[in-house]
Amino acid sequence: MGRRTLVKLIYLFLRLYWLIFRPNTYGVKCIIQKDGKILMIKNTYGHKLWTFPGGGIYRQETAEDAIKREIMEEVGIEVKDLRKIGEFISTAEYKIDTVTVFTGRSKNEQFKIDKKEILEAQWFYPDNLTNISEYAKKIIVMLEKEIR
Repeated sequence: MGRRTLVKLIYLFLRLYWLIFRPNTYGVKCIIQKDGKILMIKNTYGHKLWTFPGGGIYRQETAEDAIKREIMEEVGIEVKDLRKIGEFISTAEYKIDTVTVFTGRSKNEQFKIDKKEILEAQWFYPDNLTNISEYAKKIIVMLEKEIR
């Protein structure tokens, strides 16, 4: 069994667990910026829509440490000027997920995806986004409020 198939199976089992038990979970997402563009990803599992890098927070881990770890794991980028811009709660995947959102900057546009978890990554201008997830839509609204 390939790694991508294993990740997909784990995700299916997690969704079943979330449906039955409705746990409280905590996650992070980050808008990584470079020269007016933002980095978005598509996961190998789930909805396959464009979203922002991120993931779950481990026990005893801060949100800031979690987002640094997730970004490094998913796209191989060390983010600078990391700043929290807000939080939101999502029940989209049958769990009560509190997501902390950050912005940060990359020193260049190079990235290296984790092919087990990330199907694709790409830099976009914010006014040229299509096929984005509900999470991503909420996060973009947060960014727009932050800019104003």
